[in-house]
Order: sequence, then structure tokens, then C-alpha cells
Amino acid sequence: MKGQNAHSIGICYEGGLDAEGNPKDTRTPEQRSALRLLVHRLLKLFKDARVCGHRDLSPDRDGDGTVEPGEWVKQCPCFEVSKNL
Repeated sequence: MKGQNAHSIGICYEGGLDAEGNPKDTRTPEQRSALRLLVHRLLKLFKDARVCGHRDLSPDRDGDGTVEPGEWVKQCPCFEVSKNL
């Protein structure tokens, strides 16, 4: 995660926890739609951009080329970003 902010656009949504405080995708249908629209507009401006969540920037600790859930430093955004566009 270190060093990403100088070359990124951060998008935040409030929520991400269930009633017990556990990570959960709590987005409303309206939030899902608005996020999808925003990302698509940004991708038109920044064609070579990589779209990912905080957790996807965690270090690949085992060096296999994939950041698995056990390697996540953060749980957010509590949904698979690449599958929600």
C-alpha cells in the first residue's frame, strides 16, 4: 500500500461492517450503481488505470503472484472490486 497515493484516485464508500462489526458488503443498490458509473467515467479518462480495492494492494507474502485473503492487510472494500464493475 505504501507509495500508491501519489498515483491514484481514491474512492470511498461508508459502511462495510455488519451489525456485529464484521467486514461485509453493505452497499445499497444505489451505491453500487453510482460507484459503477463513477469508475466507468474515470476509466474513460484514464484508459490504462488499474481498478482495485485497498486489500488488493496488500503484499504478496508468499510470492505466488496473487494476493490471497490470508495476505490482506485490510479487509476493505469487503467486495471483489474487479467483479463489481
